[in-house]
Amino acid sequence: MKFKLFGVRLCLSYPLAAGIALLLIFDPTGMAACCLAAAVCHELGHILAMRYYGTGVEKIRMSAFDVNITDVQQRKRGLKAELVICLAGVFVNFVLFLLTIAIYSWYNLYIFRYFALSNLSLCIFNALPVESLDGGNALELILQRNFSDKAVYFITLTVSLAVVIPLGLFSFMALLKSPYNFTMLFAVLYLISVIIFKRKKHITGG
Repeated sequence: MKFKLFGVRLCLSYPLAAGIALLLIFDPTGMAACCLAAAVCHELGHILAMRYYGTGVEKIRMSAFDVNITDVQQRKRGLKAELVICLAGVFVNFVLFLLTIAIYSWYNLYIFRYFALSNLSLCIFNALPVESLDGGNALELILQRNFSDKAVYFITLTVSLAVVIPLGLFSFMALLKSPYNFTMLFAVLYLISVIIFKRKKHITGG
């Protein structure tokens, strides 16, 4: 799916669009809508940071495995600017978590609780040093300053697996204790898919 919004080209994969639609339709609690809103705020954080450093957005490509934001000018930026842009989404989610959890403590409305938890979950999840997540991208940016591409390739893979494998074991043990503790296991399976997807792109040059 391709369309324009405020002059920015948006490319949304059909599986992702279908998944979002199903979640919104079959979730009566409103949690899915809160997660979607938190994800939009996350991406806006990246975009605002890019604008702060003087670059506009030409295209945003969203798939089930990643979100890619393309600069209008593809400007060369320093490490500090790249790290700020990379982690801006995590920062925005953390700030929104603090704001909405404070509002929830005052008004006790469940929608603020859901939005706060959605932002906190996205903040923690994207901060993980796993490939294709913001934390993993930040780690890769730092490593590229001191190591060869081959070394960066193996270090990022090693760190990603060092995070994902313990999480996988923990989530599996939690699932054994209760059949309802499947959320973390689903997240781990998603991370494994992301790692495989990125490695496949690296091998094929895509």
